[in-house]
Amino acid sequence: MPVPSLEDVPGLVAHHVRASLTRRDHERVGPFVAAFDPASTNPWRNYAVPDDGAQPTPADVAALIALFEARGLVPRLEYVPMAAPAVETALTTAGFTVEGRPPVMVSWPGSLPAPECPTGTTVRTVTSDAEFLAAATVQNEAYKASNPPTPSDVGRLRSCVDRGGFVGLATQTVTGSAVGSGLLDVPIDGIGELAAVGVLEAFRCRGIATALSLHLATTAHAQGLRLVWLEAAPEEENLYRRAGFVPAASKLWISRP
Repeated sequence: MPVPSLEDVPGLVAHHVRASLTRRDHERVGPFVAAFDPASTNPWRNYAVPDDGAQPTPADVAALIALFEARGLVPRLEYVPMAAPAVETALTTAGFTVEGRPPVMVSWPGSLPAPECPTGTTVRTVTSDAEFLAAATVQNEAYKASNPPTPSDVGRLRSCVDRGGFVGLATQTVTGSAVGSGLLDVPIDGIGELAAVGVLEAFRCRGIATALSLHLATTAHAQGLRLVWLEAAPEEENLYRRAGFVPAASKLWISRP
Protein backbone atom coordinates (compact mmCIF):
# COMPACT_ATOMS: atom_id res chain seq x y z
CA MET A 1 0.00 0.00 0.00
CA PRO A 2 1.30 3.50 -0.80
CA VAL A 3 2.55 5.84 1.91
CA PRO A 4 -0.24 8.38 2.59
CA SER A 5 0.23 12.11 2.16
CA LEU A 6 -0.26 14.56 5.03
CA GLU A 7 -3.54 15.62 3.42
CA ASP A 8 -4.80 12.05 3.75
CA VAL A 9 -4.09 11.83 7.49
CA PRO A 10 -7.32 13.30 8.97
CA GLY A 11 -9.54 10.90 7.05
CA LEU A 12 -7.28 7.90 7.64
CA VAL A 13 -7.03 8.53 11.38
CA ALA A 14 -10.79 9.08 11.68
CA HIS A 15 -11.38 5.75 9.92
CA HIS A 16 -8.77 4.02 12.08
CA VAL A 17 -10.27 5.25 15.36
CA ARG A 18 -13.77 4.17 14.37
CA ALA A 19 -12.59 0.78 13.07
CA SER A 20 -10.66 0.21 16.30
CA LEU A 21 -13.80 0.79 18.37
CA THR A 22 -15.86 -1.66 16.32
CA ARG A 23 -13.37 -4.40 17.25
CA ARG A 24 -14.34 -3.94 20.90
CA ASP A 25 -17.60 -4.14 22.86
CA HIS A 26 -19.54 -1.38 21.13
CA GLU A 27 -22.98 -0.01 20.35
CA ARG A 28 -24.26 2.24 17.59
CA VAL A 29 -26.44 5.24 18.47
CA GLY A 30 -27.54 7.27 15.46
CA PRO A 31 -24.36 8.54 13.77
CA PHE A 32 -22.14 7.51 16.72
CA VAL A 33 -20.21 4.37 17.63
CA ALA A 34 -19.59 4.03 21.36
CA ALA A 35 -17.13 1.46 22.73
CA PHE A 36 -16.80 0.25 26.30
CA ASP A 37 -14.35 -1.63 28.48
CA PRO A 38 -16.39 -3.91 30.75
CA ALA A 39 -13.45 -4.15 33.16
CA SER A 40 -12.87 -0.41 33.60
CA THR A 41 -14.67 2.91 34.10
CA ASN A 42 -11.60 4.80 32.88
CA PRO A 43 -12.89 7.49 30.48
CA TRP A 44 -9.94 6.84 28.16
CA ARG A 45 -11.27 3.30 27.66
CA ASN A 46 -14.95 4.28 27.26
CA TYR A 47 -15.83 6.82 24.57
CA ALA A 48 -17.63 7.37 21.27
CA VAL A 49 -16.75 8.59 17.78
CA PRO A 50 -19.03 10.03 15.09
CA ASP A 51 -19.34 8.88 11.50
CA ASP A 52 -17.53 10.99 8.92
CA GLY A 53 -19.73 13.94 7.99
CA ALA A 54 -22.16 13.21 10.83
CA GLN A 55 -24.89 15.77 11.53
CA PRO A 56 -26.42 14.54 14.79
CA THR A 57 -29.86 15.68 15.90
CA PRO A 58 -30.61 16.65 19.51
CA ALA A 59 -32.33 13.26 19.86
CA ASP A 60 -29.14 11.49 18.67
CA VAL A 61 -27.05 13.31 21.27
CA ALA A 62 -29.59 12.66 24.02
CA ALA A 63 -29.58 8.96 23.18
CA LEU A 64 -25.78 8.91 23.32
CA ILE A 65 -25.79 10.59 26.74
CA ALA A 66 -28.36 8.09 28.01
CA LEU A 67 -26.27 5.15 26.79
CA PHE A 68 -23.25 6.27 28.83
CA GLU A 69 -25.21 7.27 31.90
CA ALA A 70 -27.02 3.91 31.95
CA ARG A 71 -23.57 2.34 32.39
CA GLY A 72 -22.56 4.83 35.09
CA LEU A 73 -20.04 6.48 32.74
CA VAL A 74 -19.26 10.05 31.76
CA PRO A 75 -20.48 10.68 28.18
CA ARG A 76 -17.30 11.26 26.22
CA LEU A 77 -15.98 11.39 22.65
CA GLU A 78 -12.56 11.35 21.01
CA TYR A 79 -12.53 12.04 17.28
CA VAL A 80 -11.00 13.97 14.38
CA PRO A 81 -13.15 17.12 14.06
CA MET A 82 -12.10 17.78 10.46
CA ALA A 83 -13.89 14.56 9.48
CA ALA A 84 -17.17 15.57 11.19
CA PRO A 85 -17.21 19.37 11.58
CA ALA A 86 -20.90 19.66 12.55
CA VAL A 87 -20.63 17.43 15.61
CA GLU A 88 -18.93 19.77 18.07
CA THR A 89 -21.72 22.35 17.99
CA ALA A 90 -24.33 19.64 18.55
CA LEU A 91 -22.39 18.39 21.56
CA THR A 92 -21.65 21.74 23.18
CA THR A 93 -25.31 22.71 22.80
CA ALA A 94 -26.11 19.62 24.89
CA GLY A 95 -23.70 20.59 27.67
CA PHE A 96 -20.46 18.95 26.55
CA THR A 97 -17.21 20.78 27.28
CA VAL A 98 -13.91 20.53 25.45
CA GLU A 99 -11.13 18.73 27.35
CA GLY A 100 -8.42 19.28 24.76
CA ARG A 101 -7.42 19.44 21.12
CA PRO A 102 -4.26 17.32 20.93
CA PRO A 103 -2.26 17.34 17.72
CA VAL A 104 -2.17 14.18 15.64
CA MET A 105 1.45 13.43 14.72
CA VAL A 106 2.64 10.83 12.23
CA SER A 107 5.59 8.89 10.90
CA TRP A 108 6.04 6.69 7.85
CA PRO A 109 8.72 4.23 6.70
CA GLY A 110 12.13 5.87 6.62
CA SER A 111 11.01 9.13 8.23
CA LEU A 112 12.44 8.54 11.71
CA PRO A 113 16.00 8.50 13.05
CA ALA A 114 17.43 5.23 14.35
CA PRO A 115 16.39 4.54 17.96
CA GLU A 116 19.04 5.12 20.63
CA CYS A 117 18.70 3.96 24.22
CA PRO A 118 19.77 6.33 26.99
CA THR A 119 22.81 5.16 28.93
CA GLY A 120 21.86 2.51 31.47
CA THR A 121 18.53 1.72 29.82
CA THR A 122 17.38 -1.12 27.58
CA VAL A 123 14.28 -0.93 25.37
CA ARG A 124 12.68 -4.00 23.82
CA THR A 125 9.39 -5.43 22.61
CA VAL A 126 7.88 -7.94 25.03
CA THR A 127 5.81 -11.11 24.76
CA SER A 128 5.59 -12.80 28.19
CA ASP A 129 2.89 -12.31 30.82
CA ALA A 130 5.54 -11.27 33.36
CA GLU A 131 6.70 -8.53 31.00
CA PHE A 132 3.12 -7.48 30.26
CA LEU A 133 2.53 -7.15 34.01
CA ALA A 134 5.67 -5.03 34.34
CA ALA A 135 4.49 -2.83 31.44
CA ALA A 136 1.00 -2.43 32.94
CA THR A 137 2.49 -1.63 36.36
CA VAL A 138 4.68 1.12 34.92
CA GLN A 139 1.78 2.56 32.92
CA ASN A 140 -0.47 2.67 35.97
CA GLU A 141 2.15 4.43 38.05
CA ALA A 142 3.19 6.81 35.28
CA TYR A 143 -0.43 7.81 34.63
CA LYS A 144 -1.25 7.92 38.35
CA ALA A 145 -3.95 5.23 38.21
CA SER A 146 -5.58 4.68 41.58
CA ASN A 147 -5.52 0.87 41.36
CA PRO A 148 -2.76 -1.66 40.68
CA PRO A 149 -2.92 -3.52 37.36
CA THR A 150 -5.42 -6.33 37.11
CA PRO A 151 -5.41 -9.59 35.13
CA SER A 152 -7.60 -7.81 32.56
CA ASP A 153 -4.84 -5.21 32.04
CA VAL A 154 -2.34 -8.00 31.34
CA GLY A 155 -4.87 -9.71 29.10
CA ARG A 156 -5.45 -6.51 27.15
CA LEU A 157 -1.72 -6.16 26.42
CA ARG A 158 -1.45 -9.85 25.53
CA SER A 159 -4.42 -9.48 23.17
CA CYS A 160 -2.79 -6.46 21.53
CA VAL A 161 0.31 -8.50 20.70
CA ASP A 162 -1.64 -11.60 19.68
CA ARG A 163 -3.57 -9.51 17.14
CA GLY A 164 -0.49 -7.89 15.60
CA GLY A 165 0.39 -4.99 17.87
CA PHE A 166 3.54 -4.37 19.91
CA VAL A 167 4.25 -3.61 23.56
CA GLY A 168 7.53 -1.94 24.48
CA LEU A 169 9.29 -2.01 27.84
CA ALA A 170 12.19 0.11 29.06
CA THR A 171 14.27 -1.37 31.87
CA GLN A 172 17.38 -0.47 33.83
CA THR A 173 20.22 -2.39 32.21
CA VAL A 174 21.85 -3.45 35.48
CA THR A 175 18.85 -4.23 37.69
CA GLY A 176 16.27 -5.14 35.06
CA SER A 177 13.68 -2.94 36.80
CA ALA A 178 10.96 -1.58 34.51
CA VAL A 179 10.99 2.22 34.18
CA GLY A 180 8.84 2.87 31.09
CA SER A 181 6.44 1.25 28.66
CA GLY A 182 4.21 1.93 25.67
CA LEU A 183 2.36 0.16 22.92
CA LEU A 184 1.62 0.18 19.21
CA ASP A 185 -2.02 -0.82 18.97
CA VAL A 186 -3.40 -3.44 16.58
CA PRO A 187 -2.83 -2.24 12.99
CA ILE A 188 -5.74 -1.71 10.61
CA ASP A 189 -5.12 -1.38 6.86
CA GLY A 190 -1.41 -0.80 7.45
CA ILE A 191 -1.96 1.97 10.01
CA GLY A 192 -1.24 1.79 13.75
CA GLU A 193 -1.58 4.06 16.77
CA LEU A 194 1.29 4.67 19.17
CA ALA A 195 -0.19 5.07 22.65
CA ALA A 196 0.22 4.74 26.42
CA VAL A 197 3.89 5.76 26.49
CA GLY A 198 4.70 6.36 30.14
CA VAL A 199 7.89 6.69 32.22
CA LEU A 200 8.23 6.58 35.99
CA GLU A 201 8.61 10.07 37.40
CA ALA A 202 12.11 9.47 38.78
CA PHE A 203 13.37 8.50 35.30
CA ARG A 204 11.84 11.25 33.20
CA CYS A 205 13.76 13.80 31.12
CA ARG A 206 16.37 11.19 30.15
CA GLY A 207 15.12 10.36 26.65
CA ILE A 208 13.39 7.12 27.66
CA ALA A 209 9.99 8.11 26.25
CA THR A 210 11.65 9.11 22.98
CA ALA A 211 13.52 5.80 22.82
CA LEU A 212 10.32 3.82 23.48
CA SER A 213 8.39 5.76 20.85
CA LEU A 214 11.08 5.35 18.20
CA HIS A 215 11.53 1.66 19.00
CA LEU A 216 7.81 0.94 18.64
CA ALA A 217 7.31 3.05 15.51
CA THR A 218 10.38 1.76 13.66
CA THR A 219 9.48 -1.82 14.62
CA ALA A 220 6.01 -1.26 13.18
CA HIS A 221 7.36 0.23 9.96
CA ALA A 222 9.80 -2.66 9.61
CA GLN A 223 6.78 -4.98 9.80
CA GLY A 224 5.13 -3.13 6.90
CA LEU A 225 3.00 -0.40 8.50
CA ARG A 226 2.71 2.56 6.15
CA LEU A 227 1.67 5.06 8.83
CA VAL A 228 2.04 5.35 12.60
CA TRP A 229 0.04 8.07 14.32
CA LEU A 230 -0.26 9.39 17.85
CA GLU A 231 -2.07 12.11 19.75
CA ALA A 232 0.27 14.26 21.81
CA ALA A 233 -0.68 15.93 25.07
CA PRO A 234 0.44 19.60 25.22
CA GLU A 235 3.56 18.82 27.26
CA GLU A 236 4.51 15.96 24.91
CA GLU A 237 4.37 17.63 21.48
CA ASN A 238 7.99 18.85 21.47
CA LEU A 239 9.17 15.42 22.60
CA TYR A 240 7.61 13.80 19.55
CA ARG A 241 8.81 16.57 17.23
CA ARG A 242 12.37 15.93 18.41
CA ALA A 243 11.82 12.24 17.72
CA GLY A 244 10.88 12.99 14.12
CA PHE A 245 7.08 12.79 14.20
CA VAL A 246 5.24 15.40 12.11
CA PRO A 247 1.97 17.16 13.05
CA ALA A 248 -0.74 16.45 10.47
CA ALA A 249 -4.16 17.01 12.07
CA SER A 250 -5.81 17.26 15.48
CA LYS A 251 -8.26 15.35 17.62
CA LEU A 252 -10.99 16.59 19.92
CA TRP A 253 -11.50 15.30 23.45
CA ILE A 254 -14.93 16.35 24.68
CA SER A 255 -17.17 15.17 27.53
CA ARG A 256 -20.32 16.01 29.46
CA PRO A 257 -19.50 16.23 33.18
